[in-house]
Amino acid sequence: MSKTDRRIIRTKNEIKQAFFSLLSEKNFEAITVRDITELANINRGTFYLHYVDKYNLLEQYENEIFEKFNAILDATTNLDLDINQFKQERLPVMIQILQVFYEEADFLKLILGPNGDPYFHEKMRQFFVRYFNAYLGNRTDKSKWRFPIELTLAYNSNAILGVITYWLQHDTQQSPEEIATMLIETILKGPFEASGLRSIFEKDSE
Repeated sequence: MSKTDRRIIRTKNEIKQAFFSLLSEKNFEAITVRDITELANINRGTFYLHYVDKYNLLEQYENEIFEKFNAILDATTNLDLDINQFKQERLPVMIQILQVFYEEADFLKLILGPNGDPYFHEKMRQFFVRYFNAYLGNRTDKSKWRFPIELTLAYNSNAILGVITYWLQHDTQQSPEEIATMLIETILKGPFEASGLRSIFEKDSE
C-alpha cells in the first residue's frame, strides 16, 4: 500500500470517528460538515475530496454495511430446504448476519438509534423481509396461510430488528450465536414456547 493510500485511509477514519462522535450527541440533521471537519481537525476541502456532503458520507457507510448483508444472503438464496432443515441451515446464516452487526456495532447502534437515519431502519427491516422470502420463495402455498403473508413478514421482520436494536443499545452483551439461536427458536416456535412461558399460560387457562 502506498503512502497516499495510507493517508486516504487515515483521513477517512478520522472523518468517520468524528461523525460517530457527533451522532452520539445530536441528531443527524443537526450535524454540519463544519462540525465534522472541526472535530476531525481537517479542512473542508479535504472532506469534499472524499464526500459530496454529509448525506453522501452517511450513504457510503450504509452501503458498505448492506454490501456485507447482501453478500451473506446472496450466498444462501439457492438453498433448497424443507422445514426440518430450516434451523440447521438458517442458524449459521443468522449468525453471519449478526456477526456483521457485532463488528459494526459502533455505527449501527447510532444509525438505528434516536439520532440516526429512520430510512436505514426501514431498509434494514426490508432486508429481513427478503431474508424470509429467500427461504419461503415458492415453497409454500400462500393460500394456506392463516394470516396474510405480508402481515406475518412485517411481524417477524420488526420483531427481529427490535431484538437486534435492543442488543446493540445494550452493548451486545450476548454473543451473535446466542441472539441467533433465540431468534430462530422464536421464529419456529413462537415467543411463548421459545421463552418457556407456554406452560404458565396453559396453567392459567385450566
